[in-house]
Amino acid sequence: MVSLPARRLSALLVPLLLATATAAAAQAAPEAPRPTQVKGLRTPKVALYSCADSSKKEKEVSKAEFSGPWPVDPDEKVAAGLLPVKVNGTVYCVRLYAVETDNPVKATSECGALVAANQPGMGATRGVGNECKNKK
Repeated sequence: MVSLPARRLSALLVPLLLATATAAAAQAAPEAPRPTQVKGLRTPKVALYSCADSSKKEKEVSKAEFSGPWPVDPDEKVAAGLLPVKVNGTVYCVRLYAVETDNPVKATSECGALVAANQPGMGATRGVGNECKNKK
């Protein structure tokens, strides 16, 4: 026969174990990735470029004209440093540094750009441009 303190202990342990198992199952379930969106502009004006020819500026949008969010098109292949966004149904490319997104976006180096000129590397540069040196 089981003693009274043992029954009380098992009455407390069973709900605790069930709660722990439920919490572990909820953590193990992967969350579906949310699509990334541009939520705001970091600069007063942002240029919208053609994704096919990143040197061709299509138009400019100011912070006052921004009517977001702009969804990011993950299937569009673009040059380094650009982000393909859909604005009013048309896909444009924006400079990654000029916009704020709801999810972090990994950027690759723009090897043609001058970053910190030709100064020796310092701690403040965090290795900017080092990817380009290896590709030469």
